[in-house]
This record gives sequence, C-alpha cells and structure tokens, in this order.
Amino acid sequence: MDKLYRENFQRLPRNEREVILKDLANTKPGFTFKCFERFERFGQITDTAVYEFENSEFVFVPGDTVTLGWDSFEVGMDDTTREDIMETLEEYGIYNIEEFLKENMSPVRTIKIGPMLVERKLNDIGWIMVDSESSEVSENYRVKEAIEEIKSGQCKEYTFHEQLRLRKNNDEITAEEYESISYDEFVDSILESGFRLPTEDEWEYLCGGGVRTLFRWGDSFDYDMHLYHFEEATTNSIEYDLEKSNQFGISIGFDPYKQEVVMDSKQFLKGGDGGCNICGGSGLALGYLPVATYYQDKNIYDEMLDYISDIGGDYNFYRRIIRLWD
Repeated sequence: MDKLYRENFQRLPRNEREVILKDLANTKPGFTFKCFERFERFGQITDTAVYEFENSEFVFVPGDTVTLGWDSFEVGMDDTTREDIMETLEEYGIYNIEEFLKENMSPVRTIKIGPMLVERKLNDIGWIMVDSESSEVSENYRVKEAIEEIKSGQCKEYTFHEQLRLRKNNDEITAEEYESISYDEFVDSILESGFRLPTEDEWEYLCGGGVRTLFRWGDSFDYDMHLYHFEEATTNSIEYDLEKSNQFGISIGFDPYKQEVVMDSKQFLKGGDGGCNICGGSGLALGYLPVATYYQDKNIYDEMLDYISDIGGDYNFYRRIIRLWD
C-alpha cells in the first residue's frame, strides 16, 4: 500500500507503476483500464492511468500527507489583484484583505490523504431524462420556441422554473425533469452504489495537491485566462483554462457557479458559490475566489437556500471516488 502514496509511487520505475495501475482495474468490478497518461498543471506532475466505468472516466490519484487550508500569503498578491478585490470589499467597509480571506478559507491542518480512484468530470444531481416529444413538453409554446432557439445555435440550453431543462446533444434535443432529493438521500444513494464522495480534505487535495498559495496557480489572479461566463463559446467542445485537467487528470474548481457536493464534512459544498459573487458584480478576482482551493462558502447554511432538503438543481454537482485504502 505504501507504493500508492505520491512520493513512493513517483519513485517507482515506470514499468512497475504501469503493472500496479493495470492490476487495479482487475480488483474493481466494472472498471476497464484505458491508458497511461501524464498530467501536468501549475508546476505539479502525475504519471497515472485512466479507467472507464459505465461511460465515465476515472483516474488513479496517489495518496500523500499534505498541509491544507490557508491563513497567509505564500508570495503575496500583485497590485492588480489586490486593487480588484479591495474595490468591492471597501464598499462593505472591509479594509483588511488578509483577514477577509482567512475568514473565508478552511483552517490550516496537516492531513494524510489515502490513494483513490476519482471520477474526472462532474455529474448532475436530480435531473431525469424524459421524452422531449411528449405532449407535456412539445405542446408548450414557450418550450417549442426554446427548442428552435437551441437548434439555431442561439443558446445551448434552457431551464424552465428549475423543473424542466432542454439541451442540445449532438443533433438531438433532450429534455430532463428535476426531481428533488435531500442531501442525506443523495449521499446514501452514492454509498449504496459502491462509491463515495470526497470529504472536504480529499476535495482540497484533489484540487490543489497541497499547494500553499491562495489559488492553485499562485496568490494573484491570472487575468489572461479564458473563463466561463466571460467569453462566448462558439462550439460545445471549447475547454476553458480552469476546466482543463489538473495535475491529477481531473476537472475541478473551474466554474464559480458550480458547487461540488462532499461528504463526512461540515462544509458539504466546495468549488463554487452558485455564482453569488459573480452575479453581484464583484469583479474577476473576487468573483472567482470560490474556486480557490481552500474557499469555504458560509452561505450554504442559509435556511433560504435549504440545500440539506434539496441538494440538486442547476448549481450543485458531484463526482464519485473509490478509496483504495478502506
């Protein structure tokens, strides 16, 4: 088992790593070895394997003992980032940026994270496919109008009253209805399927790999990145900078509108704030602060949002993991 931890794993000869990773697929029913791949991002590199399970891809993530959380700058913000954030904070009478950031980050702690198989992409919660040509869908004038707009390329999808969603999948228009599910019910369904969700500790490790800077790329915001909601996609295949595979080969913490559900942690949503900062006109750096590795959105406990009773919808997503040390 020690060989599955990052420092030891990376020291192994390549052929030995490949044997271990191929054998992993044989121990997990339904998993198929796909390929070996090297992932490099923000100064970190992982040689790992990609697996398939029921049309989803998973990667092996080695374990490690890492320091997580944030309480001070590693390098310090550049003037552009600091001015961008302070322009908004000062409107609310906040003048100490370090204290503000510390209050909105998880505490610093050293944690041993075990090796895992991790799903590479996020999944929706609560959306059930229905017949887009059923009378309930197709006879609604507004729905028919939306379908034509999607077909013409004017938009990618439509959601009606958070209950009906239309999407273009290749040349086909698909329809989905939303069925409410509580946080506890959802977590139980994941466990019953033989998987888990990450804990907050595991999520932060998967996102940043133990990086000590505010963002995984540094203490300052990178204004040259191609970001969601600030650039119009011309095709469905565009991959934005933060959406690209990270050092472990997963797409994580890339869109502040998308919150990822975690389990066995007081903080049960990570990686976004449902777009609250962006929608509030807070600027790029503060708007994208919720995708920072250690960010904690305190608003998830707001009774008005009531995520515990209904964890799905347009803003909450999940990825499955399998712990290899349980």
